[in-house]
Amino acid sequence: MARMDTSNLKSFSLTHFQYEDGDTLGQFLALISLVPIFFIVMETTIVLSRRELAGVVLLLGQLLNELVNFVLKELIREERPHLELGDGFGMPSSHAQFMGFFLAYTVLYLEMRVTTDRVHTRLVQLGALVLAILVAVSRVYLNYHTAMQVAAGAIVGLAAGAGWFGATETVFFGSGIAGWVLDTRLCRWLLVRDSRSVPDIARREYELSQTSKHKSE
Repeated sequence: MARMDTSNLKSFSLTHFQYEDGDTLGQFLALISLVPIFFIVMETTIVLSRRELAGVVLLLGQLLNELVNFVLKELIREERPHLELGDGFGMPSSHAQFMGFFLAYTVLYLEMRVTTDRVHTRLVQLGALVLAILVAVSRVYLNYHTAMQVAAGAIVGLAAGAGWFGATETVFFGSGIAGWVLDTRLCRWLLVRDSRSVPDIARREYELSQTSKHKSE
């Protein structure tokens, strides 16, 4: 068998995070850095399984946020603190911007749309905040970004998430465009739905499942 030429091999930096050998905290924060990738997979899975229009809107906004980050990096062109860590430019941090967007959108959506279980809502909002902070800290601790690059990413992400939520709620859902989209042949064929009018869809589906269970018994 021919030997592989390893001189031209390149690491897939999207999921390859480095930390010092024996640094348990660094290892933990390297795993935390994978949270944005997990969230993209999670959001895509929710869109495909639930067919909720709100999920599509969130995923689209998250992807547009990533595009904004790419454009900003190419315009600012500020290097990372250590050039051997990560690809591309460092300002603003894409991880911090991603989590800022997710945090702002999640907090606002839960505050405006889920009104029946405030304890659960606050716990989810707190969890999103803690994860956003941990991801931001991980980027500085692992030397992939400066504190300024992470702060800039978080600010841009928070503004983008709040702006996207406000714009979609007002323009897309509020003006009737969403209803028109749902009525298209493609959305009907894909069984896309809009359950935003239900105060707590998880609780509602649980109650319906319990009712069906008792009837079957």
